[in-house]
Parts: sequence; structure tokens; C-alpha cells
Amino acid sequence: MALIAKMFGGGKGGKGPSTQEAIQKLRDTEDMLSKKQEFLEKKIHHELELAKRHGTRNKRAAIQALKRKKRLEKQLEQIDGTLSTIEFQRDSLENANTNTEVLKNMGYAAKA
Repeated sequence: MALIAKMFGGGKGGKGPSTQEAIQKLRDTEDMLSKKQEFLEKKIHHELELAKRHGTRNKRAAIQALKRKKRLEKQLEQIDGTLSTIEFQRDSLENANTNTEVLKNMGYAAKA
């Protein structure tokens, strides 16, 4: 658990990253995962083509290509889940940031 806290900045004393920094970091991670997703989709397509090409002539190679395709599809599912979680976190942070700004402005207006 301490390792996870260190990875996300919770292990050091003091204040954590600002909301904007956290949102930007989540966006960067989303971009990186989207690129990886595209790469995996291309690899899956390639493995499927390979399996079709080998077909009945080289059954062993076709089966190996299908196994690799299945493994890549599992990785793709994991990335999809991670992306959903990151999107949810980013949306929550953006909403919290908006609410904070609105409350600050309302407090400022109340003082005037």
C-alpha cells in the first residue's frame, strides 16, 4: 500500500499535487493508454490475418497466432477498464474544481 501512495505522491510529507496538475497527469495517462490501445488493436488485426493466412496448411502456427490474439485482447480489456477509471477520476476532479471555484466566488460575493 505504501508503494502505491509513493507512486501517486502520497508518500512525501506536505501537500499533494494541485487539482490542475492531477487533471493534467490523468489526461497524459489517458493519451498514453489510448495510443497503446491503438497499437494493440493493430497487433490483434495482424495476428488474425496471420491465423487466416496459415489456415489449414500450418495448423500449429494458426493456433499460436490465435492464442497471441486472445492474450492481446485480454490486455486491451484491461486498458479499457483502466481508461474508464481514469476518465471517472478526471471528471470527478474537474467537477470538484468547478464547485470549489463557484463556492469561492459566492463567498467573495457575500462579503461584498
